[in-house]
Parts: sequence; C-alpha cells; structure tokens
Amino acid sequence: MRRLIQFLLLIAIGIGFYSCGSQSDKKTTEEDITSEAGSVPERPSDADLMAFKVYHHMRYMVTTAKQAGGTNKLLHTKELPTEGIDPVVTPALDHLYSKAVIDLTEDPVTVEFPEDIDDRYWSIHITDQEHYTIFDEIKPVGKYTFVRIGKEIEVPAGATVIESPGDYPHLFIRIQVKTNDDLPNVYVIQEKIKLSGMSKELIIDNYIKHTLETHDVYPQNKELLASAVDFTEEDYLRVSNYIGVVAPKFSPKGNIGKFGSIDSKEEGSNDPEYRAAAIVGHLGLPVHHAYYGPFFTNCEDEILHGDNVEVFTFPYEPAGVKLFWSITRYSAITRNTIPNKNDLFNAYNTTPDENGNITITFSAEDPNDGTYWMPVNAGEPYYFVCRYYKPDLNNLPKEPCNN
Repeated sequence: MRRLIQFLLLIAIGIGFYSCGSQSDKKTTEEDITSEAGSVPERPSDADLMAFKVYHHMRYMVTTAKQAGGTNKLLHTKELPTEGIDPVVTPALDHLYSKAVIDLTEDPVTVEFPEDIDDRYWSIHITDQEHYTIFDEIKPVGKYTFVRIGKEIEVPAGATVIESPGDYPHLFIRIQVKTNDDLPNVYVIQEKIKLSGMSKELIIDNYIKHTLETHDVYPQNKELLASAVDFTEEDYLRVSNYIGVVAPKFSPKGNIGKFGSIDSKEEGSNDPEYRAAAIVGHLGLPVHHAYYGPFFTNCEDEILHGDNVEVFTFPYEPAGVKLFWSITRYSAITRNTIPNKNDLFNAYNTTPDENGNITITFSAEDPNDGTYWMPVNAGEPYYFVCRYYKPDLNNLPKEPCNN
C-alpha cells in the first residue's frame, strides 16, 4: 500500500496536481499523508519555495535553448509521445508543441502566425521568468511582438504587443493533432510560423541571481527571492522531496491558481506552495484556457489496476466544453504512455451512441463487446486524464460514474 501511495504522489507531481470527478470532493490533509506515507518533511520557507520555482523554470529554459540551437529559435516537436519514453510526464497527445526561449537583450522579437488555419485549435502561451502567465490566446493570427517593459522601441505595424517584465520570456505554441494521419498537416503549419530575433547561447551559472538581474521581479516576491540567491541543487532536491510528500493536498483545487498570472483572481494564484507544486507540471495552461482532470480510482474509489476490468461512460459532446476534449491513459509506474497500445480517445476516433455517449472499457484483454477498448497492462496500476479545452468552469462535465 505504501508503495502505491508513492506512485500516486509521483503521478500528482507529474500532472501539476490537477483533479476532477470523484477526486474533486476529497479533502486530503497533511495528517492523512503522514498516516500513509510517513512523516511530512519540514515545510520549506516561502523563500525556498519561490526559489525552487524559479530554479526549475530557468534550468528548463537553458535546456530548451540548447536543444533549439540558441535563443529566439523555434523548437518543433514532430512526433506524438506514444512510445512511453517521453521526458515530459503525463504527456498530452492532443497537439504538437513549438517552443522558444525569447531573448530581448538586443531588440524586440516577433512571432508570426499564418492566416490560413481554420480547421483546428492552436494557441500561444507566454510565461515570464518567475513562471507566471503573462499572455495566452487561442487561435492567434498575424504578428505578435515581444518587448521589454521600460524600453522605447518601434514594433511592426499591426502587431499585437506582448510586454515582458524580463529579458527571457518563454514562448509555447500548441497545434492540435486530431489523428495520426493528421500529423503532416500540423508539420505544414509549424513551418509557416516565423520567429525573428538575434540568437545567442543561453548560459546561466546561478539561476536565482540571473533572474534577479534580468527580470523585474514582482514586488511581493523580490525580498523572498533575493534572500535565496544561493539556492543550490541540494536545496532544489530538498524542496522537491517536500512537494512530493504533500502533493495530494493540492488536488481538490485542480489547476486553479497554479498557472495563471500573478494578479489572477483564482484562489492561490501567488501562494508559494501552490506555485511550487505547479512548477513540476511546468507547461500547464491557465484554467480558463484548459482544464485537466485525472482519475486514479474507479467509481468505488478503488485504485485503477490492470488486473481488473473498468468501464466508464463519457458524453461525446460534454457540457461546458467550447472547443475539444480527450481522454488519455497512462502507466502509474512510468507516468507515461504505454508503448504499442492505443492511449487516446477523442471526438475524432469515436462516434456517439444513441444516448450521445461513448463507453470505454479499460482492460488487459479486448472485451469485444462493442465498447471502445483502452488497453492496460496486467499487473500494473494506471490512471487516465480528461482534458477539456476552453471550459466553462461553472458547467464542467460530470464525472463518468454519474452519466
């Protein structure tokens, strides 16, 4: 049992502590965690939690710039992460990513989107160096120019201006993939996206000091971050351990307050623990843009396991979802997709029954009963995640046990 709890803690970290359905009304406390997983480590200071978030984000930025060949260069993913070895835990199969580390130390930088996309979702999502969302938009078209706040510079005519409080905002683009056969269409769109700007190598010796020197740290965070300027890899691992143990207490709120702007009205939008927990999910969207909901248990609150057969019913046109939805299953051991097996159902590979629903059977063997089969590995725990894009937060789909 204790090992299984540890699996669930790791899962929670990987998906940024989202929740929905039967998980949403459970109140997990630190006392509950202690009784299952041993003593809770001492809570890190707010300064350490803040530094942990910045350290994680800026380390990722260095890695991304290196992979792209420098700053101001787009890095396109070309394959859906279906082989179970993706570096991102609980990877989405809804879209391909394009991303870049923007460098505003010299001139403004412009990203330009084509005007001839009309058959799918795509979006732009910008985070600053403290990992707050500073801009997001669904279906961007035309030019978007990044400018450093405080600099007087000219921007291209007609461009949407994105003001950055730091020299190094992060650009993240999602382009919807409907089916595997649709991938070539996404490649065409990726190649039409243009990014200007002088490219440089990004080298950072001290992530916290670098952020303090190149970013207008928010006033409510500045003293905390400055006091943790010597935050080390050992400190990072210590805070990681704490976040892993207390992870379940964050799940009732889903992604509320975890990925938005610092001045978001969402509860917890600048709570140091909330934000430190969310950073491990890292590239999550604000809740107004997308809502993700994991299921770890069945309708009787029993852990989902490959030795059992589980059947869930979902609405084909879920209430409160303005764009699209998907259901993706993952191994609870690897926190990744399962190689050589179908991992995804969505509106493009299913059709509704006479009641407007789809029924999915999670099992090791094909049920051959007319339901949609989601293969799982015998002898292993698993979980699945519902993703809802452009959700009505006052009218989210019901959990599958209640349909």
